[in-house]
Amino acid sequence: MEWKKTLFVLILLASMIGSFWYLYSFASRPVFHNYVSDEVWYVPASRNVLHRLGVELTYINETTGSRGVNIIFANESDDARYGYTVGEIALQYNATRELTYYSFPGLYFEIPPKNFQPFLNALKDTLPKGSYYVVPGFWYPDKENIQNYLNTEHPFLGKDFIMTAMLFGDRPINWRIPSIIAFVLLQPLVALAAYRISRSYLAALIALVFTVADPTLEAMSFVAMLDIYVALFVSLFVFLLAYDRDRWAAFAVGLASATKLSGGFGWPVLFIKALRKEKSLSRFLAVAFLLPITGFLIPNIPAMVAIGPLEWLNQFLGSFRWHLSNKGGSPESSQVWWWFIDKNPFPLHFDPNVFASTDPVLLLSMVVFILALPWLYRRKRGILEPFGVFWFTVLFFLLQYALGGTTQYTFYTTALVPPAAVVMGVALNELLHWEAFTTSLRTYREWFFKAKDRLSSLRG
Repeated sequence: MEWKKTLFVLILLASMIGSFWYLYSFASRPVFHNYVSDEVWYVPASRNVLHRLGVELTYINETTGSRGVNIIFANESDDARYGYTVGEIALQYNATRELTYYSFPGLYFEIPPKNFQPFLNALKDTLPKGSYYVVPGFWYPDKENIQNYLNTEHPFLGKDFIMTAMLFGDRPINWRIPSIIAFVLLQPLVALAAYRISRSYLAALIALVFTVADPTLEAMSFVAMLDIYVALFVSLFVFLLAYDRDRWAAFAVGLASATKLSGGFGWPVLFIKALRKEKSLSRFLAVAFLLPITGFLIPNIPAMVAIGPLEWLNQFLGSFRWHLSNKGGSPESSQVWWWFIDKNPFPLHFDPNVFASTDPVLLLSMVVFILALPWLYRRKRGILEPFGVFWFTVLFFLLQYALGGTTQYTFYTTALVPPAAVVMGVALNELLHWEAFTTSLRTYREWFFKAKDRLSSLRG
């Protein structure tokens, strides 16, 4: 058994290292040195929160060595009145790049580092106080009101990771490194959860393969969006449930929902488990409610500090109307039942083409396994928890659709992949008769040596 454990660890490490190397190389390609897909919302929101917290970011153009800075005017009239003057001052300080924003009042410049502070001082001496403010860092996407956007319709944990990465440099590859790390870390969580339930390294490797090869997870791990973090913390939730660490699992489902509310759709599994196991009311309330709420609130503290706890709460509660509304006739939308057949994958980038496609084999297998669930449950009782997380998540997405949130996308399936991969690993290991393969391999080996002996005798 020791050699199996060693081989499993080596395969797992190779998968993690290989994934990081491939995704980092892909995400850092020059063609992606800009906002990709919905990064236009999450990255500026992260930058804006850091600005409100008084954090000054840095972007250095690797070609020119100049430092990026956004000059945001208080209103359109100030932009019209002072924009030309600001441009002239920037030229005096040897600006190497200038961008004009048309959807909001602002300009972007790249200034040589030695001239950066003198440039800001010149602006301060020339323009009236309150007519503008400065946001150092990467340029903004040219979107209406993006300079004020905080993305409060979603919780903040995913943006916490983006903000942390920005502290090391406000540039595209830095925004995406946490996403890549999230994809790498969820691999052992899924594999070890499958191993814990099945006590089989083969089941763990099956779960690992379906995780690493999943096209949705792979696509979402190279962009600075929120959904790969949903997958990470759902994986952590499933992992802790498998190891009967219910209190930590309670905190983990709070973290999952603190990334996107869909991350908490598997919470009923925890509630049912706590209802069955906990003997005292206080322990039940702690596991079922207090710890998940704590896990949800802590990552939202930066947003609370930035805009105030009451304003954050008002905006968060107000976001439910947005979540339960139709966002218009989006050509990229894909309803829940379409996910199972990979209908209408979500495009993230063209040339090269990157789509958030689902894995119909994985998702449709979860439908088939409903027929075998009682038999599987008798053999491996732990399979019920990831199975429940998967189907409760599907049911809540269906409920969201029924209540009016009909604009859904294939990349939402990141919340479904980890529990489905765990179930797939355990179920296939139980349902398939692996002795058929081992016996066949021994037979092939016997045939090979018989053929070899026969050829040797003929030559003799």
